[in-house]
Amino acid sequence: MKMNYMKNGKILKKASMLAIIVGVIGFSSSTFGQPLNHGFKLIEKRFVKEINADCYLFEHVKSGARLFKIANSDENKTFGISFRTLPNSDNGVAHIMEHSVLNGSKNFPVKSPFDLLSKGSLNTFLNAQTSREVTEYPFASMNDKDYFNLMYVYLDAVFNPLIYSEPRILKQEGWHYELTAKDAPLTYKGVVYNEMKGAFSNPQRELLYQNLKSLYPDNSIGKESGGLPASIVSLTQQQFVGFHKKYYHPENSLIFLYGNADLNKELEFIDSKYLSKYTRTGNKIELGNQKPFLAMKEVSAFYPVMEGAPTKDQTFLTLNFVAGESSDYALGMALNVICEVLVNQESAPVRLALQKAGIGQDVSAYVQDFKQNILTISVQNANPEDKTQLKTIVMNTLKEAVKKGIDKREIQAVLNRLEFDLREGSDAQKGITFMSLIKAGWMFGNNPFKGLEYEKTLAEVKKGMTTNYYELLVQKYLIDNKHASLVVLEPKPGLDKERNDKIEKELQEYKAKLTPVQIDALVKETNDLIAFQNSEDAPEAVATIPMLSISDINPKASFFGCEEKQLNGTKVLHRSEYANNIVYSNLMFDMHTLPQDLIPYASLLSNVLGMMSTQNYSFGDLNRELNSNTGGFNTYLSTYLENNDDHKLLPYFVVNSKVTKDKCQKMLDLTLEVLLKSKLTDSERLKEVILRQQAQVEASIKSNGYRVASGRIASYYSNQGCFNELTEGLEYYWFITNLAKDFDKNAPTIMTNLKKVADLLFVKENMIPAVTCSNEDYTLYTNSLNTFMQKLPAGKPEYQTWTFKLENKNEGIQTASKVQYVIAGYDLKKIGYNWDGKMRVLSQILSTDWLKNQVRVIGGAYGGFSSFSPSGFVTFSSYRDPNLTNTLDVYKKTADYLSKFEADKTSMTRYIIGTISDLDAPLTIQQRGAAAFSYYFSKRTENDLQSDRNGILKTTPADIRAYSKMISDMIGQRSFCVYGNTDKIQKDKEEFKTLIKM
Repeated sequence: MKMNYMKNGKILKKASMLAIIVGVIGFSSSTFGQPLNHGFKLIEKRFVKEINADCYLFEHVKSGARLFKIANSDENKTFGISFRTLPNSDNGVAHIMEHSVLNGSKNFPVKSPFDLLSKGSLNTFLNAQTSREVTEYPFASMNDKDYFNLMYVYLDAVFNPLIYSEPRILKQEGWHYELTAKDAPLTYKGVVYNEMKGAFSNPQRELLYQNLKSLYPDNSIGKESGGLPASIVSLTQQQFVGFHKKYYHPENSLIFLYGNADLNKELEFIDSKYLSKYTRTGNKIELGNQKPFLAMKEVSAFYPVMEGAPTKDQTFLTLNFVAGESSDYALGMALNVICEVLVNQESAPVRLALQKAGIGQDVSAYVQDFKQNILTISVQNANPEDKTQLKTIVMNTLKEAVKKGIDKREIQAVLNRLEFDLREGSDAQKGITFMSLIKAGWMFGNNPFKGLEYEKTLAEVKKGMTTNYYELLVQKYLIDNKHASLVVLEPKPGLDKERNDKIEKELQEYKAKLTPVQIDALVKETNDLIAFQNSEDAPEAVATIPMLSISDINPKASFFGCEEKQLNGTKVLHRSEYANNIVYSNLMFDMHTLPQDLIPYASLLSNVLGMMSTQNYSFGDLNRELNSNTGGFNTYLSTYLENNDDHKLLPYFVVNSKVTKDKCQKMLDLTLEVLLKSKLTDSERLKEVILRQQAQVEASIKSNGYRVASGRIASYYSNQGCFNELTEGLEYYWFITNLAKDFDKNAPTIMTNLKKVADLLFVKENMIPAVTCSNEDYTLYTNSLNTFMQKLPAGKPEYQTWTFKLENKNEGIQTASKVQYVIAGYDLKKIGYNWDGKMRVLSQILSTDWLKNQVRVIGGAYGGFSSFSPSGFVTFSSYRDPNLTNTLDVYKKTADYLSKFEADKTSMTRYIIGTISDLDAPLTIQQRGAAAFSYYFSKRTENDLQSDRNGILKTTPADIRAYSKMISDMIGQRSFCVYGNTDKIQKDKEEFKTLIKM
């Protein structure tokens, strides 16, 4: 039931509201501001029309905790507790604490309640995250019983963790010296230690650190809350528990509730179980503002690249400005508009000026909403000597924009897109989104309502279009602002080796100082920790973890269908659903019209369209028109497997857009303009777009080793994997890099092939429209679609047959990464096995138990997990892994683990519930439409999904043991790919058939 307190269309007055509140949530008839039931006093209750919900702000009188509830009819209930955590060094204590409190507590004394919860909960979101100002513990669930179970475990974790009595938690999650034998090398190990080694393998993470450090030398925003690996190893147990004592008190907490749970029950539970046991300390944790600078600061730093790697055009340059406070939501929105209009848009003056000067290959601007906003203008693929010219060009361009006046049409277009997103509210995890939105206003302005009431913010920034509001902001926060920095981050070949050598020397020197007795003690400590990690929790401890039963699970599978309709001989797919007068359109063009050699050009075309001038619009005007008239316009490639058969690959070029129903015709007119009238022969503009695209792809390849390796291995054994490699993987990276390297020479071929791809794809008979909207809006859409189709070229497509070469390459991809991503995988169908829904439970067991424990807990990687697909594709993966052959050995031992697998009824129930939880995630309207179309093209029926679910619910330990041979046969194919550290891969090079240098 929605608690919307209205009468005759008007919100009730305060006195009337109080009477209703008392009746609904069971409060005694106290006056506002006085203690009410369960120790809470209601500070304010307000109906927020933007989210159609009543919102309550409370304070817990005894403990000082603050609580905010958004009450509505959403079944996906959300809870979050946050603590202001302000690190004073780079040792990562806040991040390690976030991991560690979830490793056992007073009422749940198991090694990892978090893992047991993930196995046996119907949660739709379960996580924790740390930033430089706050540590948050949110979750969501659609099941009432599960929701309160999770609340119990999370609250016990943060208030009663075992870290005080169990120092092995810090050793495991943070860091420890590892010495497995007297003569073995001494190493550093720890989950967060290795996670952050992996994080800092990405130059973008190093850049962020240097940017913030340059602006905030005196407060926590300038500290690496995640932890610098070199500093993590300085954290002591005493510092660790001291951090918890200081920050993890209710008085320093913000508690967030969302959804349709009984508010009275929530408050009673939180008070009786926890808050009533605490008293205010008067210790107010406040984050002060950084003292502003007298002049812009300049900083130079380095990131590692491989020995012999080119360094030209590989430098990052940033201009960073501290710009007001994040609790001023209108200012934050206006600054984001300025970023779009002056830097990010295709015709933005700063972008064009830098392109003309030849500085960098891509530029972007963005705002980060710490307590004090940071506006960053970032250029990648530049050179160190460009820094002075960069600063001059940016400042002169900004001054010129202020002098001339910023184009109000551009501001209006960007605001239209922002407003569309706000009003659409398309987010399956609304509670998590709202928790994020209110944070700045609540934490730094004591007003959680402000982040939800976006109408006031919109009105303020719209009003600015009638004045010189935006120009004044640019003048104040960019041109005249001295609290700023210019950061130069250069590549340095061999830096990684320097750092590794330093760590190795440091460890050798430390070991050399140890006495034989100390060495024996360290070996014993190491082996004791490994034994602890391998040990099973006591049954009575496991029994403390609350869980659901099979009867709590909905036995019916969720299925989203669509209807196949006809429009003048053209097939149209319609997912009928009320979508708040928004139409979600997908125009799908079959790519089998293309010769195989043009597949990469189709991917390039998808990244070029919308960026080029057209017959009737310059690229800047086109960008403005798309922003003004749509809520989004994208072109991309998508694949399906009919009947999950890899031999029946269905690849589509998709034109995706969303609009309010009254703008369907305009959206399709613009689509026609983009598809048929783009000036693909404009070599100067095409060069700019391709160079930028190459820089973006290169950055992605360098920063996402897991995606590279997992995509690469799929190309060893599947047609779908080969296609994806050609269109978004390493093969595509090499393809676009070769085009960009000598663009002037390649330009004629590029333009010819792009035109050929467009001509072959964009034919009326080659298109299937797929739309999600109401039945009423479908009529409006198809009226416009009919006009659109009449203007598309007609002709019978000639579909091509593609033949991909499948080959087990066993590649080691050598990089400057400090960690590895170790992926093993194969197609089970090729070795005689067929899909069964029970394999989802197998995957859950391997991911949350075997691989999690062996690869993460013992091995020190950030993650270890498996994936099984109805197509037959299976992968074992490690994430930010310090190991290589050790992880491959774990994969090899999996079959033996399965052959001996035992689980009692309670354990199997946990695994089954966790499996179902992954399937039952909430979806947005657009996502439900995408699922419906996916089921249609792959020919997955409701019966197929129900059969999978039935298999899951009936899975037994014997079923899991029976998969031992299948996994043995899969691992026996020796099909694996590793993306990682060059020295590590070289050391184990005999494992690979091919080595690739990045």
